[in-house]
Amino acid sequence: MVLKRIKNSSGLTLIEAMAAMAVLAVAALGTLGYQYHSAKHGRTAKLEMTATRTAQLILEDWKSKGGDANYDPSSLGLGFVKDEEMDFYKIEIDELPIFVKLLYNDVAHDAVAGVTLREISVIVRWRRDFTAIEPELNDPHLVLTTYVRLDASGG
Repeated sequence: MVLKRIKNSSGLTLIEAMAAMAVLAVAALGTLGYQYHSAKHGRTAKLEMTATRTAQLILEDWKSKGGDANYDPSSLGLGFVKDEEMDFYKIEIDELPIFVKLLYNDVAHDAVAGVTLREISVIVRWRRDFTAIEPELNDPHLVLTTYVRLDASGG
């Protein structure tokens, strides 16, 4: 009696199965990496929009107060807290901590008309890692600037 080897052509060899699993693993890792970076970029975009809107809100309110040198955004009642030691304001919006610094500079003065042109700027900073620690110099920031007219009679 002679045994004949029957070749089963409907299955996969062990090497073929391992190669298919390796390809599947690489594809899954690529997809997970893409999702991670997509979520990170989405959070960064959300923070940039929040920072821009916050800076614009403060700048417009400050401008409506005539560019007052003693302007304090905590008077808005929105949760701005001043850090006296570091000279900035901190607020957390949608669990995203941002830091705000206000600057002003009188750039021109007409003594005859009694008018001064004041530049007011709002600098908004945040940490790249989204933590509530004060940002470093290489962390992202945004600067919005406008000008106000100060008359000799006030403001």
